[in-house]
Amino acid sequence: MQKIPLTLAKPGMKLAKAVTRDNGMVVMGPGMELTESHLDRLRSMEVDRITVEGNPLEGACCGVDTSAAHRLERLDHLFRRLAGDPWQDEVRGFLNEYLRIKAAEQAARAAAEGK
Repeated sequence: MQKIPLTLAKPGMKLAKAVTRDNGMVVMGPGMELTESHLDRLRSMEVDRITVEGNPLEGACCGVDTSAAHRLERLDHLFRRLAGDPWQDEVRGFLNEYLRIKAAEQAARAAAEGK
């Protein structure tokens, strides 16, 4: 499952989660295969993002940096409103440790591949 910007959605992708209006009304249900007319309808409703099945987009192909190093850089920003909450601080600590390990792994793999 992957949440993607509507601008990157393509006909044939399947919704993993329902698309709802602000009032909670379901517009399109999970499992629905998108068509161009569905995408036009979502655009007219000013939907920004949808959640589709699988991982159809690789970060590099769509201009989004999904590397662990980039996510680690953004971690404090993502938790900025939760500062001082002991439970959230613990979650941030676990994520920090995990992303550091993943970033080191990705850097080692890139170095081995000569990138």
